[in-house]
Amino acid sequence: MRSAQLERTWREKSYEPFDAVTARALEEVAPRLDASTRRRMCETWLSLPAFPDARAALESLHRARVRRAILSNGTPAMIRSALAAADLDVDEVLSADDVHAYKPKPAVYGLLDRERSLFVSANGWDAEGAKRSGLSVAWIDRGTPPPAVAPDLHVHSLAELAAAVWRDQGVRVVKGSELDPNTAQTEGMSRAAAINRARAGAEKIWAGTVTIHANAKTGAHHHGPVESVIYVVRGRARMRWGEKLEYTAEAGPGDFIYVPPYVPHQEINASRDQPLDCVVVRSGQEPVVVNLDIAPAEPPEEVKWIDSIHTS
Repeated sequence: MRSAQLERTWREKSYEPFDAVTARALEEVAPRLDASTRRRMCETWLSLPAFPDARAALESLHRARVRRAILSNGTPAMIRSALAAADLDVDEVLSADDVHAYKPKPAVYGLLDRERSLFVSANGWDAEGAKRSGLSVAWIDRGTPPPAVAPDLHVHSLAELAAAVWRDQGVRVVKGSELDPNTAQTEGMSRAAAINRARAGAEKIWAGTVTIHANAKTGAHHHGPVESVIYVVRGRARMRWGEKLEYTAEAGPGDFIYVPPYVPHQEINASRDQPLDCVVVRSGQEPVVVNLDIAPAEPPEEVKWIDSIHTS
């Protein structure tokens, strides 16, 4: 029955919803059954039990803050009926019916975000189709024929898959030698990314390092709607800001600098012979750097930092 069902999706040139495909496949393999019996058997197809590890794995992935989706050849109504019968909960239902095509056609896998999805299947042909369509793929080896294209992850159960996701989606350590300089730059400084979506899976923040050479300064710029926090590791930072860079303040090792959205500013290394090394954290992922052509006011007004740490 299952083979006939899949073969019909592969060989038929015109699209039919999967419930119709299922009914025709049953009629093909069991032509002597009466229509009433075939209808009851099709309904039974929607109440098959899930694998024993399915519920615990889905719950574990939910606790790991992973969005869980089903991408099936079935119609949305068929998928939801099967989920209800198995008492399983997911975050999204995606159906081949949305594109009027069946797996392994690329249009079906195109319903998933290639950058942020891990496609999971115990069917080798399905895992292969997803991999050929540019998705990251986990194949669950339940004794079925393997995909002809190697998956990104080879596991033997959903429990093993959930454990692998926890391992890869948990705490990340980015070594100092692994920083990425391929990020937006401003004249006079060197930025390197440490934490972002691509490198660590971060959703809302960007973090990295900034080095300003001795007796150097950046061009005037702002970061659009993004908030920034600068932590001075080594050296002496002189910050200038304002519409004409008319205000200034200094910070040393251990000090934090907060830069609000859209505020024009300029970082200056106040030392003539030592580099200025800082760590930067931003509230957004987009590498927003708007470089400005500002004629600075001379001399700038000094603003003393007075708080519980920096006293007058």
